[in-house]
Order: sequence, then C-alpha cells, then structure tokens
Amino acid sequence: MKTRPVFFSAARLIGMLLNTLASISPGLAGRISFLLLGMPQRKKQKQEEQAFLATADLHFETINGDKVAVYHWGFRGPVVLLAHGWESHAGRWRKIAPPLVQAGFQVVAVDAPAHGRSSGRRFTMVRYADILRALLQRFGPIHALVAHSVGGAAGIWAMGTVSPALRPQKAVILASFSHLQTIMDGARQKVGASDALMAAMDAEIERVTGARIAHYSLMRQAEKLGDVDALLIHDRKDRVTAVQESEKLHRSWPGARALFTEGYGHGLTAPAVTETVLDFVQAGVVA
Repeated sequence: MKTRPVFFSAARLIGMLLNTLASISPGLAGRISFLLLGMPQRKKQKQEEQAFLATADLHFETINGDKVAVYHWGFRGPVVLLAHGWESHAGRWRKIAPPLVQAGFQVVAVDAPAHGRSSGRRFTMVRYADILRALLQRFGPIHALVAHSVGGAAGIWAMGTVSPALRPQKAVILASFSHLQTIMDGARQKVGASDALMAAMDAEIERVTGARIAHYSLMRQAEKLGDVDALLIHDRKDRVTAVQESEKLHRSWPGARALFTEGYGHGLTAPAVTETVLDFVQAGVVA
C-alpha cells in the first residue's frame, strides 16, 4: 500500500521549529514568536488610494517613539477619526472621507505603526491604541471614531483607557475581535503551537506591554463605554474574524447597536455599508 507524502505549510514548519526552541529556550522562543506575529507587510497603495491621500494635509506626529502619519481633510466642524486594520493604511477610507468633509466634518485618518507611511516594522494592538488615545486627546472631544478590524480593537481599548470626557460621541466598529486571546488562538492553530510556546509568548507579551494576554479583553473595555453611541458591523461570512466576536462585543457594550451583513466579507467596503456608516455618523448633527 502506497503512503501519501505529508506536506507542511511554511507556518506549520515554523511552528515545529519554535516548539522545539520553546522546550530549550522559552525566552528566545517567545521573543521570536512575538516578533513574527507583529511584523505586517506594507500593502502597496492603489492608484485611486494614492490620489485620495494626496488631497489630505499630511503631517507626522511622534507618539511614544513612533513617527505616525496623520492625514487631515477639512479644518472646520466636528472631527471624525478613522483607523484602518491589519496590513492596510489610511487609503482604505477614500469612499468615506470625502462625503464626510462635504457634510461639514473634519476627517482625521492615521497610518498605524509599521503601516502606510508611519515608521517601524513592529506592530501591536496596544501601540496602536496608544496612538489613537493620543489623537483623541489631541483632537478631542471628537464626534466619531470609525475603525476597522484590529483598528476597531485598538479603538475600543483607546476609548476605554482615555478620560471619559475625551471619548467620542459615536463609534462605528467594523469586524473587530473581542479579546486579544482570539488572535492568539488563531495564531496557535495556524502554526500548531505547543503549550510551552504559548506560555513563552504570553510571558513575552507581558514583558513588552506590561500585562499578559488575559488582560487585553475588549469586552471589559466595552462595558465602560455606555456613554458612546456605538454601531457594530460584522459580516456573517467573515473568513478572517468570526461574527461571534462582534456578537460578544454587542452583549458587553451598553446601548450598542449591531448590524450583521451577509456576503460583504471582512473588508466591509460595500456601498451599502459605507452608506450605513455615513448615515450613522451624520445622524443628529445640526448643520
């Protein structure tokens, strides 16, 4: 009887090597794993994204050692802050920013650390949240935060840890996860990480950020945000972040509304979603 050859993905091969290393040198395995997990690839901008970003007033702010690209459209009216997701950049907002400016809003968008034109090669949700919190302080109190994926998670963390007086009136959170543990569980499954390797990563996260994975619950932060009028949007067929993540956030966030779409994927860039976001942000604003 012939035996079929066994093929290993690159991720599984890396996992096997790191599992072995974790049994010999947990500290080194944790550092390498953390480094690999937080190194996004910079996404090449499309022509239309470049044209859109060229219309902004671009400046750089140094926040906790990161040189952060901040794009600004319009200089009068309530401020809407936009935060993109993993391996994206501020260009993703090209269909949302112009109509907001036309409606009388200022729009501020940011490139996350190690994304777009911002500096660095390493990314964590906590570093992103620090930057968003600094922008909430710099421009606040703002009218609304619109944030996608890990940008949504960072936005929730920033809102939960900033002074309540500086929280936005509204927040639109698109396809976020509910706990950092969700990301770690996904990474574990992808590489086949051992218990020893996960423990090493947990220890490294504590060394770098000051707390272990269990600390970073977005649901616990959402429980404090009843003063923020929130809309959570998630597609039921999202293949990146399960819809159950936004369902958990919805149950945790007092007064939050939820919209579960069908067939728009993780990106949620469909015109119907854009129109919903624009309507929600503009509702109740006196021209």
